[in-house]
Amino acid sequence: MRRPVALAVVLLTLAVSASAKEYQSSFGFTVDIPDNWLALTKLAIEENPALAGAPGANVGTLDPKVLQDLKAKVENGDFEMFFDRATSDAAFADNINVRVGQGKIPGTPDETKAKCTAYAQALAKFAKRTLAVAPCETRTVGALPMFYVEYEGFVAGTVTMQYQVARPDGKLIFLTATCKRASLDKFRPDFEAIVKSIRFS
Repeated sequence: MRRPVALAVVLLTLAVSASAKEYQSSFGFTVDIPDNWLALTKLAIEENPALAGAPGANVGTLDPKVLQDLKAKVENGDFEMFFDRATSDAAFADNINVRVGQGKIPGTPDETKAKCTAYAQALAKFAKRTLAVAPCETRTVGALPMFYVEYEGFVAGTVTMQYQVARPDGKLIFLTATCKRASLDKFRPDFEAIVKSIRFS
């Protein structure tokens, strides 16, 4: 029984890697994004200026005007975004938002606990309601130590997952993914694979 299962896993891994494209982020790292995703990065826009207005580029409830606004913010260096076209629908556009900020990855259990408490408090203040937060922990993804937090999304029926990873210069890269709870089982593997593919040159 184990051999067919193992073979299926290998074939699935090859299929995923074969359908991913390498993207260079303006935030100093390279990442692999599945082909079924729409990538809004500076380099992607430079290579295809009409990206946000292209036929079929609409994702979920995002119309071309909204994508044009996001495109302008990406070009300004505020953030980068990736949309999962396989799981997005008229209700919500499942996405990953990438930005750079200050902070550090906790180095001890006490530091992790303190950061998780502060995070939950900040979320409640911003949302003006208590959001369920779990899990909240430090992880090693590939060779990189990361801080991970998962919580109830601001939009009803969604869940948000965030990885924080330190760049070589000490700043943090925040990768925040939000998807419908109904599509979480399909969305999560892509998000985890994307984070695992992050590499610094």
